[in-house]
Amino acid sequence: MTYSFTFNGIRKNFVFCDDEGKTEQIFASLTRNFLKVPGMPGAHLESTDTEVRVIKQPIFFQGIDDADLLKKEEELAQWLVTEKAVPLIFDKYPTRTYFAVVSGTLDIQEMLRIGEGEITFICPDPYKYGPLKTNPPIIDLAAPVVLRNDGTVDAKPNIKVTLKQPTTYLDIIGENDYMRIGRPVDIDKAAVAEKETILHDTMSTLTGWGDAANTDIDGGVVTGTMASDGAKFYASSFGTGTSWHGPAKIKSLGQELADFEVALQPILDNDDLSKVGRIELYLLDVNKKAVAKLAIKDISKGQGGNIVEIRVGDNVVNTFLINEYGTNWNTWHDFNGLLQLTNKGNKWTAYVCKFINGQADQRTARKLVEWTDLNNQFTSKVAHVVVHIGANGTSTPSQMSIQDLKVFNLNQLSESQIPYIGLEGDVFEFDYARSVILKNGEFFYKKDFGARFFGLRPGDNPVVFSPPEVIGKVEAEWSPPYR
Repeated sequence: MTYSFTFNGIRKNFVFCDDEGKTEQIFASLTRNFLKVPGMPGAHLESTDTEVRVIKQPIFFQGIDDADLLKKEEELAQWLVTEKAVPLIFDKYPTRTYFAVVSGTLDIQEMLRIGEGEITFICPDPYKYGPLKTNPPIIDLAAPVVLRNDGTVDAKPNIKVTLKQPTTYLDIIGENDYMRIGRPVDIDKAAVAEKETILHDTMSTLTGWGDAANTDIDGGVVTGTMASDGAKFYASSFGTGTSWHGPAKIKSLGQELADFEVALQPILDNDDLSKVGRIELYLLDVNKKAVAKLAIKDISKGQGGNIVEIRVGDNVVNTFLINEYGTNWNTWHDFNGLLQLTNKGNKWTAYVCKFINGQADQRTARKLVEWTDLNNQFTSKVAHVVVHIGANGTSTPSQMSIQDLKVFNLNQLSESQIPYIGLEGDVFEFDYARSVILKNGEFFYKKDFGARFFGLRPGDNPVVFSPPEVIGKVEAEWSPPYR
């Protein structure tokens, strides 16, 4: 019976494994470290190091002729040489996954149009893993939750906690260890929101939005019609113009904000490289003068890719925090993501990211820029927001829409106040394998000093989630590891 293997998610149907000569460790090599004490027989076992796992797999393959053999050898080289450890699954053991790189070289001996050789796989992670186990969402957290690890060594879970109420802290407590973010409220202190929602518009209706003026946008005219399909704003008509033109809507915040955070979720689909377009958000003061601007633009016919522009000030006196394509021309290509600007005192922070598969808590293509206005040049308060979707001249416009807009007031906290770390709907992800905590897809750093990313021991693990009354649901998954 012949079999093969999958490496880095790829399987070569012409490659077969030869069991004769294969060597694989039942478990990775152990190095015992001993402490010798003068005058004491033997020694104390001080610690144990688990070495890398080594798998030597003979293979063979057949070619039609010498040229075909050479082609297959080159294909093997392209396939097997990777920059990092990748999944390795043998057909004989389909429920076990190794993470390996190829070490050394692959010397192929050719005979009668058959190539033979031996691949040496090195697994920096010495364990093999069973299929991903996903625990059903847990709603009732009044009692400890039992998470079962069917492996033979500690598993590193990924745990997501969704809030249904604001909280200043979260605990995940095992039998011997704990994870904590934030801190509980002491009896002499008060829990307060570090940021207060002033506007959260899901773009489901135009109600409350008025028509903006030409002076509210840069380098263009306000024309055409903005519409909503119940889930997003889009331009049902761009009107006409020789330069930038399209609909723009304005909304009052009902107050002036000195310290604030604004978050816009635009979609700019580069489905055709000949199309152009722009999506812009203007922050205006009480006199309709620009305080800041956030935009994403497709301005180049035939190239693709989008420019992100986040600016403090108006179109004459300003500072650009971000004004670029990103790391590469396609960093923000086919954009569905977030543009965000924060101002606290004289400190400004611009941030952009793309959502992975449209999921706001899964992010990539991040860029964050911080800037301090040392001269206090930009101190105007935000009183209005303007959203604009524009086309240029007679060029066909890109596919563009706006799906969400949030504006927050940032509060200054006193020493007697404890900030909420999360509000209703926020999702915290504890990635124990990478020792990373995310909040709504972004890195979160408020971990308790003594807390640690503990593993799930083999067997049943009772885990307490606290405070239970603020948690809407808990989701957990892990791959059980085996020696």
